[in-house]
Amino acid sequence: MHVVQVNHLHRPSLGGLENYSHRLAESLRAGGHAVDVVTTDMSLANDRSPLGPESGVTYCKTTATVMRNPLSLELFRVVRQHDADVYHLHSPWYLSSLAATLALPKDAPTVMTIHGFQPLGGLVAKAVEFAYHPFAQFIFDRMDRIIVLGAAEKRRLLREYRVPEEKVVVIPNGIHPDEHDVPESAVEAFRDTHGIDPSRPTILFVGRLVELKNPDVLVDTVVDELADLDVNVVVVGHGEESFVADLQARADDRFHFLSNLPFEELQAAYHASDVFVSLSRSEGLPTVVLEAMNARLPVVTTPAGALEDVIQDGVHGAVLDIPPSRAQLATALRRYVEDEALRTTVGERNRAYVRDQFDWDVVAADIVSLYEAVLDDGHRPPVEDRQPTLEHVEDATHGDAPLSDGGVDVSSNRSD
Repeated sequence: MHVVQVNHLHRPSLGGLENYSHRLAESLRAGGHAVDVVTTDMSLANDRSPLGPESGVTYCKTTATVMRNPLSLELFRVVRQHDADVYHLHSPWYLSSLAATLALPKDAPTVMTIHGFQPLGGLVAKAVEFAYHPFAQFIFDRMDRIIVLGAAEKRRLLREYRVPEEKVVVIPNGIHPDEHDVPESAVEAFRDTHGIDPSRPTILFVGRLVELKNPDVLVDTVVDELADLDVNVVVVGHGEESFVADLQARADDRFHFLSNLPFEELQAAYHASDVFVSLSRSEGLPTVVLEAMNARLPVVTTPAGALEDVIQDGVHGAVLDIPPSRAQLATALRRYVEDEALRTTVGERNRAYVRDQFDWDVVAADIVSLYEAVLDDGHRPPVEDRQPTLEHVEDATHGDAPLSDGGVDVSSNRSD
């Protein structure tokens, strides 16, 4: 089978979508399939990335950008020149997907993965979403199958667009769990290199440093609401210099800002930490959360995207509002920082959960089955939605531990 993936960004750019398309290409090649990736040269913009350009990837010249959304006429021409068995596009919100859809032959088999929806709120965001809605609908109409990362994402897609339900399948994200484990010597080296005090609990944030991800809420909460808490706070990510500089100016000496870490060092950061924080207003199913859970960390997060289906409040950590308040976040962080036994119980549960439910090899096999169903033109049985379950966790957490730790009481802080 020859598969062409099209996305607006690919490695060496750092991000969840880039990692997803990279893992998928690697899995398909390992299975004997031919894979080409077509993307834009914005993927090469981060000259401090620890990664390099990949073989089998065409980095097309960006003709223009609209709100950092790259448009490439070269990408249109390159896709048109291909003659693949299946075309796999990533998210309709990017102009690369629109260009690819226009370039495809009318009878080309097509699959799309939606990596989260645009966040609700803000007049400008709503205006842009309204203006682009017909283009997204045009793309959806052209797709043979649409992958969403969770049931909540499926419900939103069916609510907001005219898409037949039988066209949509839930296939969650995943990781190779064993690849994310590191020896204790790597953890110690990470702490030594970056001055992380091992006697203090460590709070970890990994993600792009942009308003959408709310790293400022973490900084302000720790500084203003948790001034008495003896912790390390490690923030791993990059963003606009002015935004990052503002975060650093607001932070205190408990914070460590890192960026562009090599893979093993990033994994060491997870294993050197005690609590993971993800506060985004919009997500698909971020691998950083799965990586943190694999490293036995409780997760303090929002119900953005497919996280609503994956993270249960009081079971895997704490689920806050979108956007989270400082009071909510402070309550959740204090609870997990101050209760080592609770961290251990939830952390062991999270590791077992990820390894049982979110193995990338299973995800990749489901995607290949979906390709085959598309190529068989509906003659194969449809690929069924795959939902995470919790049936295994009692055994994984020694049986006598309660499944829920009771969650974080944030009722007084929730908005109506």
